Amino acid sequence: MSSQLRLAVDAMGGDLGPRSVVPACIRFLKKFPQAELKLFGPSAQLQNLIDDERQPRLASRLEIVPCEQVITQSCNPLQAVRHKRDSSMACALQSVASGEVQAMVTSGNTGALLALSRNILGNIEGVRKPALGKALPTERGFCYLLDLGANIDCSAEDLLQFARMGIEAQRIHTGRRNLAVALLNIGAEPHKGTEEIRRAAELFEADPKIHYAGFVEGHDIFTGVVDVVVCDGLMGNVAMKSAEGVIRLMGQKVFTIEKKGAFKRFFGQLAIKLLRKWRTQVEPARYNGACFLGVRGNVIKSHGGASSEAFYRAMITAKECAEADLAAKVGRAMAEAEWNRAMDKS
Repeated sequence: MSSQLRLAVDAMGGDLGPRSVVPACIRFLKKFPQAELKLFGPSAQLQNLIDDERQPRLASRLEIVPCEQVITQSCNPLQAVRHKRDSSMACALQSVASGEVQAMVTSGNTGALLALSRNILGNIEGVRKPALGKALPTERGFCYLLDLGANIDCSAEDLLQFARMGIEAQRIHTGRRNLAVALLNIGAEPHKGTEEIRRAAELFEADPKIHYAGFVEGHDIFTGVVDVVVCDGLMGNVAMKSAEGVIRLMGQKVFTIEKKGAFKRFFGQLAIKLLRKWRTQVEPARYNGACFLGVRGNVIKSHGGASSEAFYRAMITAKECAEADLAAKVGRAMAEAEWNRAMDKS
């Protein structure tokens, strides 16, 4: 592989497996002529799906790497590390570690992916827990939200590290420097929330590199009042999936308006074009793909139930992370933060 952009793809993760992954890969190669892909999974199954797409011209840029071992959604992280070293997910991560590719993407088991990423790639210096982060659309642009589900139990110090990584990722994403950072909480008042959240607020306020804007609630994520929102993986995952559920509900409402009687259809049509445009802009599939910040490599997690369209979008995220050299830049930022902290203590 000699082209500028090289990505690894775990074909066997997620609910649909290669049925969504292979068409997404074909589409990606058509869109980006300089890209090459390493596709990890059972060779016969993948080759049959590729043949069905009837794209022989793309064969030279799509390499199948045979991996018969698969990590299922029920596989626990310890089992993945100990017994699934030859799986499609692990082998894709190995290709990142060896430098063969610049990023990898998978729809597979989040816990297994986190454990294998830490074991194969290792954590960035100074990072205790990697976090899943993603830029989400808001009224004013984008808000970077993390953690989206990698870590349920987070200390105040973990949340501080998430903030530092989120700031760097959002700077790369937007090009802006002075970013407002908030903690996701059940209310904006200083006394609200758990002890760890309140203690994290104190750490944020004491850090001169963080423009801390206080607590925000779930609805504030999408208003654009802040640039980075930090939380534990439970709160972040619930917030993101709740928003996705509302968007899907709105799409269903558009469909039911069209099936109403003539009188209701008349008034419904006044809003239906606007609703469709809005739904298209915020459709969850368009923003699929979260980055595992804090490991030594660009690792992109797609939704487990991703369609071909959604997986394609996750591949776009992987491309953007690779071209921005996100993992390395986050690593440098975290190393600088650790050095500054050590100097302050000395």
